[in-house]
Amino acid sequence: MNNSISLEPTTLVIFGAGGDLTQRKLLPALYNLYLDHWLPESFAIVGIDLKTMTDDDFRQHIRQGLDEFSRRTPIKDEEWQAFAPHLQFMSGDFNDSATYTTLNTQLAAIEKEWNQKANRIFYLAIAPSLIGTVAQHLGQTKLARDRDHARLVVEKPFGHDLESAKALNHLLTRIFAESQIFRIDHYLGKETVQNMLAFRFANALLEPIW
Repeated sequence: MNNSISLEPTTLVIFGAGGDLTQRKLLPALYNLYLDHWLPESFAIVGIDLKTMTDDDFRQHIRQGLDEFSRRTPIKDEEWQAFAPHLQFMSGDFNDSATYTTLNTQLAAIEKEWNQKANRIFYLAIAPSLIGTVAQHLGQTKLARDRDHARLVVEKPFGHDLESAKALNHLLTRIFAESQIFRIDHYLGKETVQNMLAFRFANALLEPIW
């Protein structure tokens, strides 16, 4: 959009793009950022999943999610028509090295069209058991090499216990620099926040003055 703030070109690659998290949370949030002009003029969202979909199928899947889960409903057709071309889809097996070779080619094509290097964010909206596999393939295909432009976002639980978390962290930091890795746990502070609310409304002294 013409009023977008000046940001570097960016491609967001979502592994697990056919899943519930992407449709319910990630794309509605990105759509809101787009409408609020917080995305660069040159941006692309590349979804990867084992499911077989065309770009148009993927866009329709996302549109259904926006209609149901976005806080900006009803979705205006003219705004959607401007946003939709930024969405691309790639069918691929996360365990197959060919998927990452194809991804590398697709990202290069996007940057060639823009005629400039772009930031690459690899967002892992996948089962914890697949995180190490995807990270290793990203390393093997040199997609993680550029420390100035490549970022890894790890979604969902980070391992299933302390030892598995340490092992996964060791693996990731062999492939990516620590500055490239972002770990997200949506529910890390949920219980604390709920307890604060309960404390507020259950406390006769504090509730009237809060």
